[in-house]
Amino acid sequence: MPRIIPRLKGPSDMNPIARPTPIRLLTLDAFGTLYTPRALIGTQYVSAARRHGLEGIEDCAADVEEKFRDVFRIESKKRPNYGKSVGMNASEWWANVIRSTLIPFLKPSTPLPEGLIPDLLNHFSSSRGYILHPDVLPFFEHLRQARKCPDPIDPLSSLRVGIISNSDDRVSSILDSLGLRVGSRRYGVSSETSNRDDQGRDDIDFVALSYDVGVEKPDRKIFDAARELGAMGGELEPDECLHVGDDFVKDVRAAEAVGWHSVRVDRSREKENNLTRQSGLRVEGLVELVLMLRMGNTDHLH
Repeated sequence: MPRIIPRLKGPSDMNPIARPTPIRLLTLDAFGTLYTPRALIGTQYVSAARRHGLEGIEDCAADVEEKFRDVFRIESKKRPNYGKSVGMNASEWWANVIRSTLIPFLKPSTPLPEGLIPDLLNHFSSSRGYILHPDVLPFFEHLRQARKCPDPIDPLSSLRVGIISNSDDRVSSILDSLGLRVGSRRYGVSSETSNRDDQGRDDIDFVALSYDVGVEKPDRKIFDAARELGAMGGELEPDECLHVGDDFVKDVRAAEAVGWHSVRVDRSREKENNLTRQSGLRVEGLVELVLMLRMGNTDHLH
């Protein structure tokens, strides 16, 4: 069971006027925080290669995994933000990654099958390539129930939820295919209002993607973009925003640098070192956030 960190009593408990500022916007990192690869990337690449008739690669999954990580790192440095920095389409960027990952394992002069790259791009745009962490759907079910029966004293009823992700534009399709309802609002992309019919609410109201914003976390501009989307034309202060992610530098520290609250998700129960104890709160699953948000437990978030 996730460990709930109790709220210590303080002056705000004695004086109802001195309640902590409620959280009105919750943003979540996507990859690693909400979903993870269904199997190692190398294993999935090898399976796709075999589907397309490539032979002699079936025992190379671990090596393909290592090669993928090297290629991803090199391509990210050479053409940052999935190619956006150099005007490259994200699909072209990923095609380069796939070629550079798999070609070293093929026999000399053997070309990649024509349909392999499109197949892998589609594969990693849906639940075929990814799986939700076990605590994600239960967390969103709490939000759905709160929104279904609005209660003015329950902050979950009106909580706005968004995604802040260093990613290309496939995040929405991945989350949709994994059972989460994602609204159509994206930073810098004109879109019609979502027409889903479940009390008019999506699980996720908007997405702020690094490819759309033009910068990656920990740059403050992506957090400013998310706050703009979350404000929905109104006012939204930084201390009314909470960001949750699994990366201490890109999620926790970056959010705090712009005045937001932050929570680090650590499902591995990794022992905190001195650096990670300096700021933010660590939880072992998203469901822990439900009680925290309902208690207005922001005094423990910094």
